[in-house]
Amino acid sequence: MSDKKPKADHITPRQQARIAAVQALFQQDFNKVAVPRLLLDFRASFLEENTDETLFANLVDAAAERVAETDAIISANLSEGWTIERIDPVLRSILRVGITELMVMLDVPARVVITEYVDVAHAFFGGKEPGMVNGMLDKVARSIRESEFS
Repeated sequence: MSDKKPKADHITPRQQARIAAVQALFQQDFNKVAVPRLLLDFRASFLEENTDETLFANLVDAAAERVAETDAIISANLSEGWTIERIDPVLRSILRVGITELMVMLDVPARVVITEYVDVAHAFFGGKEPGMVNGMLDKVARSIRESEFS
């Protein structure tokens, strides 16, 4: 992982919510904390002042409910020989939250969702990972939001 982080004064409340949701899902993946407790802990200790807390909570709730479904989508779209377990845990959380947003937040255009999660990937990684996020979310978006790409 890279220590490259966007400057806080350039991050919108919605972008901050997406980053925090990824961090929360990452933490839940390891600690198996119940979502209500996870949200409470993050609000108390980790959320930046400018975070859109409603979007944060909605993303965490929705992504936590859909882990099996999003993992199946991720697995189905991996290159041959790759398994979801081989994906970096932070990258896996980015994909889970991004796919969830594509599935449930239909008021946000798919291309915007893709761009936002590529930016989230850039906040954590300096290598090829943002390109992987772009490719996978684009492929998934074209499948589940086909009408936006025709």
